[in-house]
Amino acid sequence: MKKLLMLTALVAAFAVNAAAESPIKLSLYDNIAWPKTNNTNIVLGLIDSNTPTVKGVALTIGSTRVDDLTGLSWAWIYTRTNHLAGVQWGGLYHVTNDATGVTGGLVNHNKGNLTGVQFGFVNIAKNFTGVEWGAVNVAKDFTGAQLGLVNVANNVKGAQLGYLFNYAENLTGLQLALVNYTKRIDKGLQIGLVNIINNNGWLPIMVIVNGRF
Repeated sequence: MKKLLMLTALVAAFAVNAAAESPIKLSLYDNIAWPKTNNTNIVLGLIDSNTPTVKGVALTIGSTRVDDLTGLSWAWIYTRTNHLAGVQWGGLYHVTNDATGVTGGLVNHNKGNLTGVQFGFVNIAKNFTGVEWGAVNVAKDFTGAQLGLVNVANNVKGAQLGYLFNYAENLTGLQLALVNYTKRIDKGLQIGLVNIINNNGWLPIMVIVNGRF
């Protein structure tokens, strides 16, 4: 009897705390989930104070949102995490604010700081350190490597490796593609069929190679 009471108390305590912190979140679609959340605006990506903290695994058929995730999140349609340390796959669309680890999906959107890898068809990042790998990669402040058909960034420190086109506002590093364009190059090279440096390259337009050291 004593053991039964202890077990009941443990289960009750776990149930009370599940909405705040859980080792696993299972979701069919948004509010149809365990632990229960009160989110309703899945398209707008609003994060509710009742969104759980997950240290473990978040799995969903439709969509899921987690405030803080340490571990793995997997969704077939949509996933959003405020703070991520681990791996997240978002199916059609994936959003993070701040992340350390690997994020993936058809469309990946990071709105804060990301350190790690973005993998998908379209990758969008704000402050990024690591590797973006997809058909189209877009970043604001970028340190690392962009690998894709088209790469676009404001400030690049590293390499843009594109099959078709690379664009950078300010470049320190390497651009390699059929067509490369940067407004300003601090130090680095462009290698491709057409290489354009708007302000301070060896020449405004060169074939095969352009740069500044």
